[in-house]
Amino acid sequence: MTKSKKISFQDSYTNTEKPTIDIKKAIEFEPSRLTFNFSFITRDRKYNFSSKGCNKNVKNNILDKIVRLSSESFVSILGWPREQGIERMPESDVGISINPEFISSKRHASCLEDIWVFRLSKHGRIIGKIQDKTFYVLAIDTTFDAYKH
Repeated sequence: MTKSKKISFQDSYTNTEKPTIDIKKAIEFEPSRLTFNFSFITRDRKYNFSSKGCNKNVKNNILDKIVRLSSESFVSILGWPREQGIERMPESDVGISINPEFISSKRHASCLEDIWVFRLSKHGRIIGKIQDKTFYVLAIDTTFDAYKH
């Protein structure tokens, strides 16, 4: 026969109120490097992580490229050749469906003009928009048919 123990909880664990979090923002901080956000990647399976072409090798290349691009200043990256850095092209030239949540969040309106692309060598291209220094990844083109090149 086993003895049962009575467990009591402290008030902090049984409190049903939502916790509050103080978010501190650096007042004089101006980002100089790119950060990357995948929250609004397209729902089109051809251009997201569900694509057949988006294998481990491509994912590794994406990570390698993000590390490289986020290690230098944005101004510096703009001076790199397009094969190494990022390139800009008119949004009308790119045939992807933008995630509706990206547009309804009003991020689309506050981004830099046009679409921005960085290449993954022969493995594909990452297509997105830039707001301040955040690159919103909107699509992964492993079939090289999202726009004419």
